[in-house]
Amino acid sequence: MNRIDVVRTAYQRFNEQDFEGALDLCDADIEFRDLLTRDGRAYGREAVRQRFAERFSAATVHVTVADVLEVGSTVIAVACCQVYDPEGEPVGPQVIVTDNFSFRGDRIARVETTQFEEVPEEVRKVLLAGPPLSA
Repeated sequence: MNRIDVVRTAYQRFNEQDFEGALDLCDADIEFRDLLTRDGRAYGREAVRQRFAERFSAATVHVTVADVLEVGSTVIAVACCQVYDPEGEPVGPQVIVTDNFSFRGDRIARVETTQFEEVPEEVRKVLLAGPPLSA
């Protein structure tokens, strides 16, 4: 599988809430940035696993990937994220992001997300409604 396929597969698994399957594509020392908190970096598979479990206990996020391209050693994805409440209703507007994926070998080593607009407050409240994040 090439790097673009790895990224597309990670999104597919994420959308299916197959977080273990998505993490299987990641390096053991993955660095993942959480857009909702100031100190929002999670380091290592276990920390990312815990972050996903805590964050998505209150909502579901679906990511629609617009385009994925490889530039040098980085894979860049442009995506649209929509948050849904437990009843499946959309919360707030969609958020457009770019995700920059760095690799170590054939595994994702770092995900750095940039959003074009602030995460809407109603979306932030729903996603942060789960149990508090562990340090």
